Amino acid sequence: MPFSHHSHSGQFCAHAKDSLESCILEAISKKLRIFCLTEHMPRAEPRDLYPEEVELGLTPQDLTNRFAEFYTTAVALRDKYKEEITILIGFEVDYIRPSMLAEIERLQETYNFDMFVGSVHHVDEIPIDFSEDVFLKAISTVEALDTGADSPETYNNGAKIERFPEIQVTQSTGEERLFEAYFDTQYSMLTALKPPVIGHFDLIRLKCSDYEVDFTTMSNVWEKIVRNVKFISEYGGMVEINSAATRKGWKYPYPGPDVLQLMKEQGVKFVLSDDSHGTAQVAFGYEKCLDYLEKQGVEEVWYYEWIGWERDIQDGILRPEDRYLPKINANCVERKSARVKDLRGIVSE
Repeated sequence: MPFSHHSHSGQFCAHAKDSLESCILEAISKKLRIFCLTEHMPRAEPRDLYPEEVELGLTPQDLTNRFAEFYTTAVALRDKYKEEITILIGFEVDYIRPSMLAEIERLQETYNFDMFVGSVHHVDEIPIDFSEDVFLKAISTVEALDTGADSPETYNNGAKIERFPEIQVTQSTGEERLFEAYFDTQYSMLTALKPPVIGHFDLIRLKCSDYEVDFTTMSNVWEKIVRNVKFISEYGGMVEINSAATRKGWKYPYPGPDVLQLMKEQGVKFVLSDDSHGTAQVAFGYEKCLDYLEKQGVEEVWYYEWIGWERDIQDGILRPEDRYLPKINANCVERKSARVKDLRGIVSE
């Protein structure tokens, strides 16, 4: 798609494919104008390693070293391809427990970023998008923690699970209870970080029994969604229209129609993201995203660009070739808008 605000590469993400440079070259070949590099933040606890990272024998220190290499590589590629594409450097948040806030702050003190993606992949430290079995484990963990009892379900790899204080105990059970805890966790992330881009807002649907579930039929869940959306609107965050859902069997991208309409009513701005994990997924689902936006009555999307730089949506090539790159900094990028109808036919999927 002309703009992607969320991407990964196999060079720096164990569950992705291909080198960072090959992903950028694919973005250029598909006529993208903006490509945000947002590898996962390093995680300091061994219990937070992804299964594929464990299989590779990686340690938290390895993740820290990898991220340092990612940053150095991204800076060099940003300069190498500046005349062909705007490369913005960021990261994706993993908001697993309250102590993650300190880890994120240390990362932001160590590196300069243009932007970052605020995401939630865990509830009470259990991944909610890995598999159906782990999704069910997340439900049982939330329910066990709700009781306040000290049971095996309240431990993660031998350590007591640290729950976000924003997670409110209710009488709900099953998937509905997990939905509530997910959106409470998301609210904690939103209020602590105020991320410029919110990643896959309703990822919690991915492994549930019916991804088309209507959240408006669940009063507690919907109340939390409304709260989160209003907060995003108030501070000016932008929500990604994330096409990854369409390559995972959905009819539409994240977020679903019920949430999208609420966001539209609240004046939330939308950005486009492919959440690619390799060259084959760059710009995947572009036309389907546009179809979805038009069907839902969304006429405009937003994107980031370096302040003072101009790239026409249709050709994307910089005209002044002697420009110096701006510093990598949120103060050096600006938000611009484009009409959805003007984005048709630009990208080759």
